Amino acid sequence: MREALILAIIVILIGCEIGDNREILAGNSTESGAIYSPLIKGRVDPSEIRKIFSQRGVPGYYIQVGYFQEAKPSKEFIDRMESSVLPYKILKKYRDGKVGYHVLVGPYISYYKANEILGSAKEYVTKNAFIVKVEKPLGKS
Repeated sequence: MREALILAIIVILIGCEIGDNREILAGNSTESGAIYSPLIKGRVDPSEIRKIFSQRGVPGYYIQVGYFQEAKPSKEFIDRMESSVLPYKILKKYRDGKVGYHVLVGPYISYYKANEILGSAKEYVTKNAFIVKVEKPLGKS
């Protein structure tokens, strides 16, 4: 009996999770274009999500926890990332002839999924963490 109750609760939770992701992925929006979901606190205007264009990066939503100009992240920063147990990538980008290193946690399939982890990134890595979306440059495949 107890196992059946636990299984029923898991099925209900999974059903809620799938339904909420469909709402966000389908782009339920208001007249202003903002995405709204009761699971994301408030409205998210897609134009306000910072984007990083990368031919090599895996497209998706990430949490940016650091940006280092001209030099790779320090050993202390990498140690902090390792101890946080968050899956991270370092994305090397060139801009105006200069190199920069974005330290990104993810990828996540939706803004909602990234938002679930954002609190942990702020607690264990940096309070300045924020969500970004990595996309392929237009006209590139």
